[in-house]
Amino acid sequence: MSMKQGFVHQVFSQLAEEDGDRLAIDDSRGTRVTYGQLEESANRLASYLLSEVGSGSVVAIISEDTVTVITAILASLKAGCIFVPLDPRLPRKRLEMLMAQVEPAIRLYDLETVNGNHFGPTPPQITSAPDDMCYVYFTSGSTGRPKGIAGRLKAIDHFIRWEIETLGLQAGVRVSQFTNPSFDAYLRDMFVPLCAGGTVCVPLDFGNVLDGPQLVKWIDDSRINLIHCVPSLFRALIHEDLHPEHFPSLQHVLLSGEPLLPADVKRWMSIFGDRIRLVNLYGPSETTMIKFFHFVTAADQDRRAIPIGKPMTGAKAIVVDEQGKACPVGTVGEIYIRTPYRSLGYFKQPELTSEVFIPNPFGNKPDDIVYKTGDLGRVLEDGSFEFMGRKDRQVKIRGIRVELSEIEDLLLGHEAVKDVVVVDREDTSGNKYLCAYVVMSGEVTSGALRDYLAEHVPGYLVPSAFVTLETLPRTATGKVDRSALPAVGQEVKRAFIAPSTETEQTLADIWVQVLGVERISVDDSFFELGGHSLLATQVTSRIRLIFHIEISLRAMFESPTLRGLAAKIDQARAASDEEAEKIAGLLDSLAELSEDEAKAKLKELSLAGGLS
Repeated sequence: MSMKQGFVHQVFSQLAEEDGDRLAIDDSRGTRVTYGQLEESANRLASYLLSEVGSGSVVAIISEDTVTVITAILASLKAGCIFVPLDPRLPRKRLEMLMAQVEPAIRLYDLETVNGNHFGPTPPQITSAPDDMCYVYFTSGSTGRPKGIAGRLKAIDHFIRWEIETLGLQAGVRVSQFTNPSFDAYLRDMFVPLCAGGTVCVPLDFGNVLDGPQLVKWIDDSRINLIHCVPSLFRALIHEDLHPEHFPSLQHVLLSGEPLLPADVKRWMSIFGDRIRLVNLYGPSETTMIKFFHFVTAADQDRRAIPIGKPMTGAKAIVVDEQGKACPVGTVGEIYIRTPYRSLGYFKQPELTSEVFIPNPFGNKPDDIVYKTGDLGRVLEDGSFEFMGRKDRQVKIRGIRVELSEIEDLLLGHEAVKDVVVVDREDTSGNKYLCAYVVMSGEVTSGALRDYLAEHVPGYLVPSAFVTLETLPRTATGKVDRSALPAVGQEVKRAFIAPSTETEQTLADIWVQVLGVERISVDDSFFELGGHSLLATQVTSRIRLIFHIEISLRAMFESPTLRGLAAKIDQARAASDEEAEKIAGLLDSLAELSEDEAKAKLKELSLAGGLS
């Protein structure tokens, strides 16, 4: 379809006026909001914002509730304000740091502030310009201070319009909402459906998204047509027991934030062929969400790497070598992006902005700006680009950009840490995770270091593994020799105790397969061996298949050792056997009764809570 004219919030308003009864938000927790309801609520909130703080003010949105966040974003755009979505689950110190940077004029935690107020549903008459600042999203900073990326209004419209028109999305399209509101990818989950006349579909919670079987069921039950996700979540999905008849409504899976692996494409294609189209996307937040795209084909599964494709209309790119010259085809250099739909730079950090947003070195106009991505890449023979990793030490973990030096800086603030280096590792499934190598001045457990970091940073910045060393290996020039760092698990000094029960041995075999280690001691911790939540979902899935019981992710975090988790499995199996015996006994007793007596007995048990 062709998207209506206007900025994204204006397009939504036009659709709401045409058909206010169409479904805008379908939340698995039971909340269903129509276009008319959402439009009215956003208009009331926009009027409230104008009365309280005025156009151009910074609005902090601090909520996990999808309806609240979407309403507040729409209202901020309608009022000409600058929205800053923040995760309320962040450590208090982190939230305070971010608040201090943006100095919001108002903080929105829920919609109670406008419920029942005197403002009417009429939209405010605010005129916005294409280059107006409309949001701030934070990304990791090398100094330990997060960088706020200031977005411009027309840049949101550019990508949303591209996706709707390129994919031919129609009214009624149902789009997944997997992204945390504090990342700019959330805008895709929100505005693609709301500007196409479709529905934002919200899973029960993100913990269920990480649970493979529940994710498969939710996609089917919710009749999802389009998914935006990171490849690591996609990988968790394809490791489930999928069949070609799964996902009859699904048409597109758009992947970004991490490299898409050929092995994942091969596994997907072997099940679904080209019935459900995969699209590989690339683009830093500094250039607004996405600027490259590649429609994945069956031939891509045999490549060394999946291309990130070519720049979309409205963007251009070039690969530049260390001397500042354009690289020929096949030569690796830094990717520069040129687009009028880039962000406005870093919020209140002009020095950082000028370092990476520079005048086009291949032009002669000072206002012709390119963004130096810091990503390495090369141009292929067909003109497609291939991503080759980071130029600096910034990495992406599960689609979220991480500055390793920020974590190192925080760890060095712990009184027991003398030296530290943090690196990204790759598990056997190709998922990235963080590993901290620490030199200690006292006896401190990795759990204590995790708790310390959790007070300051969100969970994705807390390393999955901690390795204690006497000294860090260094090169002749004194730099840390990252190539000499030991593999995760080599630091474990405890005595090896072999699994002694059938459950422990079976569970150890699962861990060996998932973690890619040689052997498991009963006192080894899954997470100290490099495990993380996405790998944990693979473990719980295999436990389900082998032991025919349900073990939650929470159980793995509560009992991370082989011995502890095996005990949980045995307890669950015993409870399952006991329940089966009770049911068998009940059936035997019912068989001896008449039909009327059996019905009466079942009713009695039901009322007494004896049946579930």
